[in-house]
Amino acid sequence: MFKNYLKIGLRNLLKNRLFTVINISGMAISIASFLIIALFIWDEWKFDKHIEDVSLKYRIYNELFSEDGRVRKGAMVPPMIAPTLAAEYPEVESYFRFLNFNYPVLFEVGSKKMTEDKGGYADPTVFDMFSLKLVEGDRKTALKDLNTVAINTTLKRKYFGDKPALGESIEIFDVNYKVTAVYEDFPLHSHLQLNYLLSMETVNQQIPERMKRWGWNQFHTYIKLKPGADASQLEGKLKAFAERHAWPETKPNGSYYIPHLMPMEQIHLHAGDQVWDIAVRGSAQTNYILTATAIFILVIAILNFINLSTARAVSRVKEVGVRKVVGALRTQLIWQFISESMIIAFIALLIGGLLTELTLPALNSFTDKRIPTGIFLDPLLLLIIVVFAMLVGIAAGAYPAFYISSSRPAQILTNKQHGRSGKFLLRKGLVVVQFILSFFLIIASLVVSQQHTYMRTMDMGFDKDNLLVIRIRGNEMQRNLAAAKQAFSDHPNIISATMGYGLPGEAYAGDGIKDKETNKDWPISMLTVDHDYIKTLGIDLIAGRDFSEDLPSDERSAFILSEAAAKMLGHANPADALEHPLAWNRWDAPDSLKEGKVIGIVKDFHLNSLRENILPVVLHVYPFAYSSMTFRIKPDNLPATIAHLESTWKRFNSEWPFEYKFLDDNFDKLYKSEEKLATLFTFFTAFTIFVACLGLFGLVVYSTTQKYREISIRKVLGAEESTLVVHLARTYALLLAIAFVVAIPFSYYAAHTWLQKFAYRIDITPVLFVKAALFIMVMSLVTVGIQSFKAARANPVDALKEQ
Repeated sequence: MFKNYLKIGLRNLLKNRLFTVINISGMAISIASFLIIALFIWDEWKFDKHIEDVSLKYRIYNELFSEDGRVRKGAMVPPMIAPTLAAEYPEVESYFRFLNFNYPVLFEVGSKKMTEDKGGYADPTVFDMFSLKLVEGDRKTALKDLNTVAINTTLKRKYFGDKPALGESIEIFDVNYKVTAVYEDFPLHSHLQLNYLLSMETVNQQIPERMKRWGWNQFHTYIKLKPGADASQLEGKLKAFAERHAWPETKPNGSYYIPHLMPMEQIHLHAGDQVWDIAVRGSAQTNYILTATAIFILVIAILNFINLSTARAVSRVKEVGVRKVVGALRTQLIWQFISESMIIAFIALLIGGLLTELTLPALNSFTDKRIPTGIFLDPLLLLIIVVFAMLVGIAAGAYPAFYISSSRPAQILTNKQHGRSGKFLLRKGLVVVQFILSFFLIIASLVVSQQHTYMRTMDMGFDKDNLLVIRIRGNEMQRNLAAAKQAFSDHPNIISATMGYGLPGEAYAGDGIKDKETNKDWPISMLTVDHDYIKTLGIDLIAGRDFSEDLPSDERSAFILSEAAAKMLGHANPADALEHPLAWNRWDAPDSLKEGKVIGIVKDFHLNSLRENILPVVLHVYPFAYSSMTFRIKPDNLPATIAHLESTWKRFNSEWPFEYKFLDDNFDKLYKSEEKLATLFTFFTAFTIFVACLGLFGLVVYSTTQKYREISIRKVLGAEESTLVVHLARTYALLLAIAFVVAIPFSYYAAHTWLQKFAYRIDITPVLFVKAALFIMVMSLVTVGIQSFKAARANPVDALKEQ
């Protein structure tokens, strides 16, 4: 029986080649798009699922409140939170803290000297918290002692080759660290990726007093609960916990925080609103959007199939009538038509699978993933996809099958069919649904694309282009900062240079500043700079003056504020903050203050991405903290500029390798997720429009074929070709108009909701909807117009001679 269904199904598909090609093409593209998105989301969902007892593990983050009304979530918390929680709450089984290095660190092993990143100080519980497998060493003793280090297998091979690394030494910060463990590299689907770990005991002994501070938000902290413990109940106690321990220290400085727990398996997708994070970030919102897109594309393909199949039903009713007369059962007819749709689904699946395989390398490259090619050879996945194709085939073919098979032989064979107007109305409804979904996706694509462009091109308050950054390394450079800066600047392609700690898009200090008028401490973003910082970064000075090397007092007692900082101090007019007395706790002498007055006000500028509000900033000259040099360079002859900087570097530093980067790379990384979403959305929206127009084309071909005699009669009676085209197209224009009206409120709501995560965002204007409407209208009417024009130009004699 099945063989017979297959044979008849293939015969019918070959007989109607145009509809077969349209259905298979649309379905193949839709399935390929669906599979690509599904693989992307499946890969995102896999993060941290490999960790043992992951359901019991949580990361602590702080909700930070400032007196000026700012509220932020911070991924880093003070070092005292975790051990105090473990001591006071029996439901906490263990904890892990990590103090990240925000810069590359020099490793020296024999004659090998190289910089390494993705490391920092770690508690020895890291191996159990992240289920890391040790290749060398004992997890019970590794990282327990002062000046010990654990490295991953990649670094082990890099520095020690095939020899055991256990017990060997690595010179870091001019200190010999003993290797006490070698661990397998963090799995690809771990939100944390760390190449080396120094013992936390080293920090405990170096800065014991600072490790007891409740306001030092610098540690990524995790806890593991005991089985059966209720995380929500524990989280409910954390406000009172912070009130007891942290608020007495932080509230006098104008801020306080409330700790929260985030399940470890949610960090990759749901921690995007937490600042100072080092996790490999994904986006749950992006996944939701892409999931909806995949479903929309598949639904449109299925609607196409239903529409075209029901339209073709008129030409197949006599076949159904004859088969019923000779004894065919309705169930047999239903399975016959469903089998045809399943054949289309399986052919489309094969083509879609091939398209997916061909697309995967490009997807991996663009999204930084490693989804393996040949993934469809996995038996379980192959079974899932085959079942999926069957379900798609049944979903696409069920309605046409039931509709066609419901016809009565007597009515069919005597040409007394009824209810066709109702079926035509259904087809119109399906077209409207298709274009509602298409319109929705186009609006979403335009919003994402325009928001990404807005973030990349918005004035950040400084000129981020052509700024090259190097790190200050080595004792010789540290001892001769002024001479090094002068030597680096001695080239015609170097316009200006500055030194400091804190650059837009990078780490900066969050120290408080003391208002000497009110004796109040304010939390503020702190940049320690030299006299050329404002000029080099192109920040606008709007009141007062810049730092001057001709005035030695500027280093001792001068501060410059941003507009937001001036307003934070109570000055509605920022210029009124000039001469305002301030004080700051020096880093090089903790018991002494740097006291001075405000000498200038700069225009607000962004230190972070546009997802966050402008922060108040204070700048002051403080050579003790300088960690980088930044050069504004001419864009011409870049290789010569780099060569000069490298040769100058070697004059001051023979140990550290020369490394540089451009400042705008920081913001490229910040907006990478939006760039990926915008690009993916554009591609998949284009596929959606193509599939929808493909189905519309097939429908128009069918409807114009049915109207050839009517068209011919109208032409004989004197109708112009342009009039006939308008007559044929106006029905579809009306359907598109209905789709636009229905889709606008849903599109607006979705776009508005997505944009709320950005502090700075585009406006949703009517122009956006007009653009989408014109795009679909043009694409659709071109599709309809081509076939309508072809029908209008046909020779009426040929049509009138038929039948």
